[in-house]
Amino acid sequence: MNNTDRIGYALRWLITLALPCLLVAASVRFMLSHEFLRLEYQRPGFPADPYGFSIQDRIEYGALAIDFLFQSGDSSALATQRIPRQVCWQPAAAAADCRLFNSNELRHLEDVRQIITIIFALAVICGIVVAAVAFAAWSRPGLQLELQRGLRAGARFTLTAIVTLAVVAVAAWDSAFDRFHELFFAAGTWRFPYSDSLIRLYPEQLFVDAAFAIGGLCAFGAAVTLMLTSRWQRRNQRLYK
Repeated sequence: MNNTDRIGYALRWLITLALPCLLVAASVRFMLSHEFLRLEYQRPGFPADPYGFSIQDRIEYGALAIDFLFQSGDSSALATQRIPRQVCWQPAAAAADCRLFNSNELRHLEDVRQIITIIFALAVICGIVVAAVAFAAWSRPGLQLELQRGLRAGARFTLTAIVTLAVVAVAAWDSAFDRFHELFFAAGTWRFPYSDSLIRLYPEQLFVDAAFAIGGLCAFGAAVTLMLTSRWQRRNQRLYK
């Protein structure tokens, strides 16, 4: 294997690994949006809040936490948010000053923001890699071939991972949900009473729906990638035959 072949091989694997990262990041960004929250809260069958939040309350308060995940600075502004006493289920001593999120919830949101920051930083790096390889391959048929192979391999890897994770999630959702949180969060920092706002705004059903939405969007992106690279391959075969 000469140097050119080594470079092409390395670029192919970079693209193979970068594509799933980009698809996941784009899907997660949709899930962490006001639009997704509205769709969830308003869809038929979504569980109501047993402690009194209306759909409009959930849309308003849920958006505040989503916005925090993409802002700089500490959680002091979010800590100033209050909710009416009639929907407050904090202990009686604190009910006169009913905070939207308590200190434990704020700490968890800060942990989530750190993870989100890492995910999107990786996505930016992956995007730069894909763009750089695409630019380098623009007038070089050999690199174009490696780019095609990398994109197709990345798409197939994405589809395989989605099917595998979907089987695991359907077979043992509770266990998978716990393992996910144990992997990314310290013990004792991610379980909350049902009366806390985080659980009232983001019940488990929302995470179930979000997981399948992310999987569906990634699968769609992978399928589109396979379709486009197949057309690209057929076009190049006609040009260079």
